[in-house]
Parts: sequence; C-alpha cells; structure tokens
Amino acid sequence: MKYTQGIVDNWQSKLKEQLDDQLPGRFAHDFMSSTQRQQITPQKIPEGARKAAVLILMKEDGNTWKFPLIQRPSYDGVHSGQMAFPGGKYDDTDEDMIYTALRECEEEIGIKVERSAVLGTLSDIYIPPSNMHVVPVVAKYDERFEYDIDTFEVAKVVETTLSQLQDPANHKEYTFKMSNGLMYKTPSFDVNGHTVWGATAMILSELMMVVERLF
Repeated sequence: MKYTQGIVDNWQSKLKEQLDDQLPGRFAHDFMSSTQRQQITPQKIPEGARKAAVLILMKEDGNTWKFPLIQRPSYDGVHSGQMAFPGGKYDDTDEDMIYTALRECEEEIGIKVERSAVLGTLSDIYIPPSNMHVVPVVAKYDERFEYDIDTFEVAKVVETTLSQLQDPANHKEYTFKMSNGLMYKTPSFDVNGHTVWGATAMILSELMMVVERLF
C-alpha cells in the first residue's frame, strides 16, 4: 500500500477518471483485512444483504487531503464504538446509493454536500457481521468543515489525512473477538489514538491505491 504525498493539479477531474476506471477492489481490501475474513468472505455479495452507503469527503489540506471519520456511540450492536465514515442504511425513498450517502452525511454530521461534488464510488464491500452491502461514495469539499453532530448516531468526529494514514508509525495490529468467542488479529490504522479497522480500513486502503494513480 503506497501513497505519494502532494496535491495534483486538477485532482478532482483526475480522481473522477480513476474512479470510473477499473478499481483494485478486493486486492486493496485484503491489505487491511484479517486472514479469517479473507477466508470466509464470499467473492460475491450475497443476495438479501442490507444496502448502505458511506461518504468520503475529501478536502485539500496543505500537501495532502483530509476527511472526517466518525466514532459510533456505544450500544448493544456489532459496530458499537467503532470508527467509520459518515453514512448509513439505504431508505426506500432514496433515489440511489449516492443520495443515501449524501443524506446520511447531512443527518449525522450536519454537512450538506451537493450531488455535483460527487466524484464517483469505490468498490462495494460486504460486512458479514451486520450483513451490509456498502457503497463508498467519494466527494470533494471546498468549504471549512463545520459539524452539527447527531449525538444519537455519532459520538465524535475525528479528522484524518491520507499522509497520516500512510505513515508507518500509524500502521498497527488490532485484536478483536469474533461471534464464536475466538480472538483474531487484523491490520489497522491509528488515527489520533483511535483504532480504525475492518471495512473502514479496507475502504481507506483502496482509496489510497486509487489516489496513488494520480501521480
């Protein structure tokens, strides 16, 4: 996994082209997934999986890009307290998955993003514990991040940058418990003291690979 630091001229249009091209998909995901997940996750997303979308909101920050992650509140569920992107489940009234990502971002962290800011999508990803089929949507954002958090959905917002994720000092190993009670280890990112692992880390891995193509 590699990312060259620096902002590329016309990066929005170039990134859009890359998102429209063939994506690394599972190849990128496997860099940040446990060996157990690689063995049990189906190649194809199961029919009947619940649909959801998340938003990666990219903003220039010096010689890199920054974007917000969120920490989920503690609750009785499989994703309690985990780090994630703003996003959530598809609603029957949503026109498509892009709409879902934009709507959920505004509802959860109070940032309204116009559809014209959307650059494309990364590879769909399946999350077995919650039976979720997730579409990661990528958008650009030129304004200052000003948050209005829905505290029922979000415990806190944590901003990170691609250069921070690239730093080997922030590449860790995280131990987690499966539903069978066994403990497993998986690659993770340390983001300002917060552990980013699972599907969110896998999506970030693909984002970094796609951005590398801009250089």
